[in-house]
Amino acid sequence: MPLSELLPSINQLSHQDKLRLIHVLLLAVAREDGCSLGLDDAAAVKNDLLNQLASTEAVVWSPQADPDSIQALADLLATTQANANA
Repeated sequence: MPLSELLPSINQLSHQDKLRLIHVLLLAVAREDGCSLGLDDAAAVKNDLLNQLASTEAVVWSPQADPDSIQALADLLATTQANANA
């Protein structure tokens, strides 16, 4: 199935389900690249993953909520701009 057919469905997913999809895709790519997931049976891997995802809460951290991170990013930007202008 082409990606262009999947995108409308993906856009309709909730934020949490989109994060779960990212997780599933990362594990699939890792498996394709030969990384061991600790389980030999593909069905067991899928069931284990689905159980794990069902019991996890997706949390996304943002530097916008942390004053120290905001300052660090601002300092980095100022340094980068100063170096670019030098």
